[in-house]
Amino acid sequence: MTEVLTIVQDFITSDGMIKSEQRKFYQVLRTVLSTHEGTFSQTEIEQYMIVARTETLDLSDEDYKAIYDVVIERYTLSQRLEEEARLERELAEKARLRIEAEKKAREEEEARIRAEEEAKALAEARARAEEEARLKAEAEMRAKIEEEERLAAEAERRAIEEEEARKKAEEEARIAEEQRLAAEEEARIAEEQRLAAEEEARLKAEEEARLKAEEEARIAEEQRLAAIEEARLKAEEEARLKAELEAKLIAEQEENARLANEAHLKMVEEAIKITEDERLAEEAKINAELEEAKRIADEKERLALEEEAKLLAEQNAKIAAELEAKKLAEDEARIAEEQRLAEEAALEEANTKVIPDLPPLDD
Repeated sequence: MTEVLTIVQDFITSDGMIKSEQRKFYQVLRTVLSTHEGTFSQTEIEQYMIVARTETLDLSDEDYKAIYDVVIERYTLSQRLEEEARLERELAEKARLRIEAEKKAREEEEARIRAEEEAKALAEARARAEEEARLKAEAEMRAKIEEEERLAAEAERRAIEEEEARKKAEEEARIAEEQRLAAEEEARIAEEQRLAAEEEARLKAEEEARLKAEEEARIAEEQRLAAIEEARLKAEEEARLKAELEAKLIAEQEENARLANEAHLKMVEEAIKITEDERLAEEAKINAELEEAKRIADEKERLALEEEAKLLAEQNAKIAAELEAKKLAEDEARIAEEQRLAEEAALEEANTKVIPDLPPLDD
């Protein structure tokens, strides 16, 4: 509406003065157009101009035709410009969609490559974890053996220290007793009965101390020997298990070699007995059995590889689906936001009416 009224205003004021019938036509047309909501089609503009013409009969046909022509010409131009703008927008949208499709293809390829790299890294990490677990188990076993050896050595060291302490105590007691006896030698005759009782009590105490020290030394020695024996038995058990395992493996290998040798000897004996044709048939049969065994082994390996490839493909498909869902959700949210903003802008523009004023009357 603003554009139509502006065109009419520019036309009737183009020569610097406004005719009264033209002013009246403008005012009637403005009143009629202000009752319309939304945008105008060319047909609607023509109808409103006819209504304004019927209410301003004093306007000449030449002036009305001139105003009508300039409005319709500008309206037609606007439609053409809008059509060209629409085509440009469509071309731009197609170009944008093509660029996004190419970008999406690149992103999918990059996601596939990343998934393959992640799968490879996962396999390597699993192998490293298994190796680390094996090394950890070996280290724990070595640490356990070293701890048992340390405890045995500690028990033996404590027994030696206790034995040395006992000997030192006995030596100190002996020296002390010799000194005491030397000091009391002069009073020994007078106090012979008392010394006899004291000597009996002393000997009893020494005997008890000696027996106690010997008992403690015996217990410590038994504990040391028990720890050594336990460590020895455990080491022997581990060595026995290892030897049994090695013997079992050697026996299996020998048994396999024996069976193979027997089969070979049997084949040689049978080959001597049968004719050349029969020998060739038997060899073909054996070769066929070997080929079948090889085929079965290859088939098992192929199935294992296919299963691993299937798992890898499922992981890649899952990752790609998650990326696609995330991208689709982001695109839908962005398009919805753009549509909402466009609708708000269109609604605001439709509800806004700008009606230009005519210049004041000439005095």
